[in-house]
Amino acid sequence: MAETSITSPHIMQIVGYKNTGKSTLIAALTRSLTFAGRKVAVIKHDGHDHFEMDHEGTDSYSFAQAGADAVVVMSEKRTALIERQAIPLEDMIKYLSRYDWILIEGYKQAPYPKLVMVREEKDLSLMETLQDAVGIVSWLEHDKSESMKDSEGLVRHSVHEAEDIARWLVSLECHEEKRRL
Repeated sequence: MAETSITSPHIMQIVGYKNTGKSTLIAALTRSLTFAGRKVAVIKHDGHDHFEMDHEGTDSYSFAQAGADAVVVMSEKRTALIERQAIPLEDMIKYLSRYDWILIEGYKQAPYPKLVMVREEKDLSLMETLQDAVGIVSWLEHDKSESMKDSEGLVRHSVHEAEDIARWLVSLECHEEKRRL
């Protein structure tokens, strides 16, 4: 097993338009990285602010309804924290610093390496608005994706190659460690 970072986690963003398979890929990468002995944290951006983590009828819901700004539920094996405030992405990354990998879904303009999900040819237009893209994960067949070859220095994977993508991520650990020295 490769030695992982002690100072900070490795970070990879998975970005793309709606219904391109971001969550599915992140789940597959999480399984593979965990199987490879890595501790993985996932941050998902909800651009519409409509998620509900707690539900009516629970004690934690009643605490929040009573006005608590933060509710923490802890057990022997899990901890859940629900706060009534936005936390900057940087602060959450610092909070999760003990993990080997942080996979981020969304936050397209954040300054981290990105894998861009492409379901259709038109999805490639997203590349024009992004910085720090390091690869493309595509649903397109190779003969349909000729324009992808124009992008210099990007790795390319099929959406069906999640284990290969995870192996590629693990291979990046060594390169990142050498850069930090």
